[in-house]
Amino acid sequence: MRSVKHTLFLVSGVSSFIIFYMGLVNFVTSVDKTTGLVLLIFSIFVSTGTFLGTVSISKSITKPIEKLAQNMELFSKSRKMSKQNPIKTNVKEIFELNKNFETMGETVEKTIVVQKEYVEKLKIMDRKKVEFSSMVSHELKTPLVPILGYVQMLQKEELLGGLNEKQKEAVDEIYLSTLKLQKLVGDILTTQLLDLGKLVFNKEMINVSELLNGIIKEFNLEADERKITLNLNFNESIHIFSDKDRIDQVFSNLIKNAFDFVSPNTGNVEIGAKMDTKFIEFFVQDNGSGMSSEHQKDIFKKF
Repeated sequence: MRSVKHTLFLVSGVSSFIIFYMGLVNFVTSVDKTTGLVLLIFSIFVSTGTFLGTVSISKSITKPIEKLAQNMELFSKSRKMSKQNPIKTNVKEIFELNKNFETMGETVEKTIVVQKEYVEKLKIMDRKKVEFSSMVSHELKTPLVPILGYVQMLQKEELLGGLNEKQKEAVDEIYLSTLKLQKLVGDILTTQLLDLGKLVFNKEMINVSELLNGIIKEFNLEADERKITLNLNFNESIHIFSDKDRIDQVFSNLIKNAFDFVSPNTGNVEIGAKMDTKFIEFFVQDNGSGMSSEHQKDIFKKF
């Protein structure tokens, strides 16, 4: 791309050459040699003046523009106006352009400073939030242990004596709620580890068929109690390198959710896997009420 300076020099050179060429033609073709010589000298002065004038105009226009371009490039790298070189020009348009650039640059510089301050404040707030959540989760786990222990003792008649039916139902409800709370606290701790990038994944070779059969066995009793059919749709011999506990955790969440939204006696939950060329896709399907498109966007939000 040709610069302004080169363009002006090119136009000036062509113009000067044309003026000089016209004077030279007049000198050669003129009958009156004196008149021809005067015209030649005049054309030399005009062409020279044109060229020198162009050089002067070029300096007054192109130098400020070049310096402005350099300042813009420097600002785009440093984001600081304090490092800019001052521009002096008598050209109104260039002066206004530079003034507008300086105003814009100062505004951007201030905005960047404020933005950095906000980012630091958000980091501090986020760190405090993580620390608070970790502390609360840890403190909640401590009283849960004796609560769960005493509830299990109450469920065994040989330890603390017999209970009537209403008392058994109440103790069983306390037991289930304690387990849910214990799982929720564990999920909070896992989430915090994920946010901090400190969650450890223990990868190993996993037999997919054994993994899925183990999950079926884990939930068979609950499925029978809820009168829900739990099926396995997989019979291939495939091994993958992954974290067995994390896969089991995902299946556990999905299956428990499916159990909550299918009807007793007619409820059907199916788990399995599909093999692609490079990936294996695990799935949990059920014949429950489903989820509206409005709520589907919230599926992967925390908790």
